[in-house]
Amino acid sequence: MFGRARLLASAIWKRFRSYSLFVQLLLVVPIFCAIALTLLVGNMGLALMGTAIAINSVVAGWIGGAFVLLLGKAGIIVAKDRKNQG
Repeated sequence: MFGRARLLASAIWKRFRSYSLFVQLLLVVPIFCAIALTLLVGNMGLALMGTAIAINSVVAGWIGGAFVLLLGKAGIIVAKDRKNQG
């Protein structure tokens, strides 16, 4: 009954693991940020923190997660550049 679902899940997992670590993190970290934001403050908590409307925490989590990953990648590039210079 679940044979096709298992094959599909296995194929997705193999493809996910074939990506580089940065791409894997780019796919996973925003989801964890969205879940953490939902658990910590919730949608109404975001509305009460100064925004005029309730922000969907999934959207805010994806934006924050992508921002964190891009800053991390930029930091790695800067660190490698400084190492190569000196």
